Amino acid sequence: MSQFFETAGFGLVTASIIALSAVGLSLQFGVSNVPNFAHGEFLTLAAYGLYVGQQLTGSLLIGMLIGVVVGGIAAYLVNLLVVEPFVKKGARVVVLLISTTGVSLIVENALGGFFGNTNQIVALPEPVAHHLGPFIWTTTDLLVMLTAVVAITGLYLVLRFTKLGKSQRAVADNRVLARACGINTEQVVAITWVAAGVLGALAGISLATSGGSFGPGLGFGFLLVTFSAAIIGGIGKPFGALVGALIVGLVTEWSAFYVSSGYKQVFALATLVLALLFRPSGLFTTLRGPAVD
Repeated sequence: MSQFFETAGFGLVTASIIALSAVGLSLQFGVSNVPNFAHGEFLTLAAYGLYVGQQLTGSLLIGMLIGVVVGGIAAYLVNLLVVEPFVKKGARVVVLLISTTGVSLIVENALGGFFGNTNQIVALPEPVAHHLGPFIWTTTDLLVMLTAVVAITGLYLVLRFTKLGKSQRAVADNRVLARACGINTEQVVAITWVAAGVLGALAGISLATSGGSFGPGLGFGFLLVTFSAAIIGGIGKPFGALVGALIVGLVTEWSAFYVSSGYKQVFALATLVLALLFRPSGLFTTLRGPAVD
């Protein structure tokens, strides 16, 4: 039984990383209604930003800050240079899907060409284990979970109690009507993409620091579990994605312990398929459409 709870503890850490990525993806989709298959590269670029920043300054914290900035800038540029031009031309969803997939492949191969396809190593402090009830977490694990709680709580407060949050919800409900009401929809969408990039960056940094090493395929390999969590929670529902992340995180870690770590993504996909069989629109999707709730 103790091993069950220890594995659940690892699952909560994994769920925290998935939540950062999935909530960002779901927020961006909810506001812009664009499926972004380049989202995984925000994680990868942030991890490389962390690595380069640490190499240049010798500081892990400065490297993390650089990684967050890189993730936000990358998201802004993808929206500005790739997505918005297609949206303005009225491109179909499949065109946007293909174009963002192309961006993902370009970034992944560019990173592989520049840094090499071998894993990069992040210098981390000596891990210290903490026994909290039935769980065992390292200091890094605790910081990852704290980061997820703070970031997602901050997002909730922004969406609920600020003018920006109200504008995001208005754009999510009806972009044309929001523009007619005087809302600068392009600015709101751009800010939302940056927020999604920052959340993805935090996920990428958490992955890099949890594992200690990473390669160009870091984000792309994490994209399946990100989409699984977002879809299970109801695509376009950031806080539904939080619940989806918890489900996927626990299922993947328990499967790794009881079956094999090589089947993590298989179980993530199986969880998604089962969820869609019983709740095709996601756990928290309403009839109103992709509102940011």
